[in-house]
Amino acid sequence: MWARRPSWHAAFDLGVKFTFAQGHRASVIHSPQHRANNFDALRLLAAVLVIWSHQFALMGRPTPLIFGNEPGALGVVLFFAISGYLVTQSWVADPHVRRFAARRALRIWPGLTALVLLSVFVLGPLLTELSVPQYFSHKATWQHLLNLVLQTQIGLPGIFASNPHPGSLNGPLWTIPIEVGCYAALALVGWLGLMRWRWFPLCVFLALAGLLQWRYSAWPHPEWSFALQYAMIFAVGSALSRWESIWLEHPWVTAGLLLAACSLLYKFGPSPFNGQSPLIALAGLGVVWGACCTPVINRAGRFGDFSYGLYIYGFAVQQIIIWGAANQLSFGVAFVLSIIGALFCAALSWHFVEKPALRWKPQRVLEK
Repeated sequence: MWARRPSWHAAFDLGVKFTFAQGHRASVIHSPQHRANNFDALRLLAAVLVIWSHQFALMGRPTPLIFGNEPGALGVVLFFAISGYLVTQSWVADPHVRRFAARRALRIWPGLTALVLLSVFVLGPLLTELSVPQYFSHKATWQHLLNLVLQTQIGLPGIFASNPHPGSLNGPLWTIPIEVGCYAALALVGWLGLMRWRWFPLCVFLALAGLLQWRYSAWPHPEWSFALQYAMIFAVGSALSRWESIWLEHPWVTAGLLLAACSLLYKFGPSPFNGQSPLIALAGLGVVWGACCTPVINRAGRFGDFSYGLYIYGFAVQQIIIWGAANQLSFGVAFVLSIIGALFCAALSWHFVEKPALRWKPQRVLEK
């Protein structure tokens, strides 16, 4: 049942075997129209929700639930909904498979590659309890490089042995393959011409929602349910993108209707579908608010788009702080230090890795 799906924190335990899974996160820097909006702020909020949720689990504490969902799950929902919305806009603006694939790859892999190489060749040797020769001769050390080909490996040998979650370094990476899978699916249906029909993303959403209701607890591998769930959320964002010309003129009317519909579904809908309604509502409301332009908030990205780096580095920073303090810090202090440390890493990643890589993005050539 959806209402009894696996714990969010169980997801990074599944990550060792998971070959798809964002946060990751929304992978388009801005909408093709380049209009001011709230998406930068919303992505930062999503990353902070994920870090906050992880803080409980990594310190060995029970995680609070919001409408039956852990905060980290809500953050990932926001990432996927925003991604579905903006990446669909990117495809519609330039429906060219190779250019689309290049843009997506340049947003995902440079930051991911830097993190994985830093983890294996710097953090691992510094943090492991093994000798350096033992560390580099261990199979798990080199398996961590499989993250670069979307075969999720979250741990390294001999690290954080005294932490409540020993061995784990890059927990959030389980969402990256799901995100890339959504990109590939969008490119395929776009190449087939199906994205010209604005009803298509809505039909995909309804099909995935029905499939999850029918088979949620019956998949042979639990991670399949996670993949389908976040693909459904991606489809919510994609559907809103295709119908943007209608709802963007009256966004708060749209938000009210979405909230009312999901509230009715939560109260009166069939189980287990009603358990998914808060996530669908959050996805829709997030996109609607993100597309708006709120003074001050719309300038959240003026120093750079730090949300991806915040998302992928936050877990490692948290583990290092917990390990360094022998898990003796208060929750609040550990969380604040984790945010500061992750923001520092995210800023470095953006300015020295991600932003330079984006200069190679292919541009559409307009034919005369």
